[in-house]
Order: sequence, then structure tokens, then C-alpha cells
Amino acid sequence: MSEPRRLGRLLFALVLLLGLAAPLAARPTAPEELVGQVQKKYQQLRSLEFDFAQATRTGGRTRQGSGNAVFYRPGGEGPEGHGVIRWNYTEPTEQTIVNDGRELSVYTPRDRQLLVSPAGEMEADITYALFTGAQSLLDAFTAAPADPEFRLSEPPADSEAVLLTPREEQSQLKRLQLWLAPDRTIRRLLLEDHFGALTELTFTGVHFDRLAPGDRERAAMLRRLELAPDTEIIRQ
Repeated sequence: MSEPRRLGRLLFALVLLLGLAAPLAARPTAPEELVGQVQKKYQQLRSLEFDFAQATRTGGRTRQGSGNAVFYRPGGEGPEGHGVIRWNYTEPTEQTIVNDGRELSVYTPRDRQLLVSPAGEMEADITYALFTGAQSLLDAFTAAPADPEFRLSEPPADSEAVLLTPREEQSQLKRLQLWLAPDRTIRRLLLEDHFGALTELTFTGVHFDRLAPGDRERAAMLRRLELAPDTEIIRQ
């Protein structure tokens, strides 16, 4: 499996958890309760925008990346009302990843290549189901106290962490850990696959629900990819 597709599946397996808010807890929060708080806010989310920094470690080598992302659920009947997720990588290579609930598209202009695959399978797109409220986070994962040894860099200051493990084995994901701010905004997540590769995402500039509901034109723009005339389209 190509690196863009592998990362695309990992990102779409978790990315909609980002930036969720919940009330401050007056006592230590059990992992299941913490995840439940995130889930509650998460299902009410209309749109989410943020910048991200990514670090991926495979075989002792660490690569850096960065960009921005937009999640939007315009609402309404029909496929056009479903949620759309768009990641715009600017470093190290320009790349766009779009998921509209039906297809997962990974476009790399430098390679003049577009990879398209169905996005309906749970493993490929667990967070799309969560974003639309079709899947419970605790149905998909077991929650446990954080593993202090499971990290790629120094944890964010004043953060609380929780460890999530898929209830059913997934080929692309072994476990993930979330670091939360006191207001439960997710500051960072770390994913591990079955080969020991680690992918860390750190989020900044998070904005909630800035996009107006029912804006089908904006949703269409997020789905659209401007392909070079000689782009090779590979459907899987």
C-alpha cells in the first residue's frame, strides 16, 4: 500500500476527533467518561477548521509535514448534505485528501496521480461515521488510562491523555492516544500501526462552526479537485 493511501486511511480513521470541547471536570475523569464527553460534542459539530503539524516515524526515520484541514456537514437531504472532509498538505509535498462519505480521494499534483477508493468501509473511515453520528466511539474503541511511554515527543503542557484501542482488529491501526487541554480540546493525537510506525498530529488555530449551515456551494468546493490534464486516475 502506498504511503499517501496508508496515511490517508489512518487520518480518516481518527481525524474528526480533533478540537472537540467539553465542560471542565471537577474530579479525575474515567477514560470512558472522558470519551463520552468528546463523543457528545463531536456529534453536534457542524464544521471544524485547523492547522496541523505531522511527524511520522518509520524504521528510525522521522519525516515532518504540515498543512490545514476543513470538516463540514452542510445538512439536508441527499448525498450533498452529507459531511465532507478535506486535508490540504503543504509540506513536505503538496497533497489533497478528500472524503465525501462515498469516496476517499488522494491527489498528489507532483506525481500527477489521483487514488480513489470506496470510503464506506468502517476501517477506512470510522471517523466519518462518527461525525455523522452513525457510530459510537466506545462501540469502536476501548478506552484506558494513557500509556506514558507511548509518545513521539514531549506531551503538551497541562494536558490529559487517554488511550484508545480498536475493539476489532484493524489492518491499519493498532492503537491511538489523545492529549486533551483542560477544556477537552484535543491538542494532539498519536497513531501506531501494526508495523510500529507512529504518526503524530498536533493541532493549532482550531475554529468551530464558522461555516454557515446549508451552504451546498461551499461543500461542493471542498469536494472539488483541480486535476492537471494528464493526471492518472487509479480506482481501487
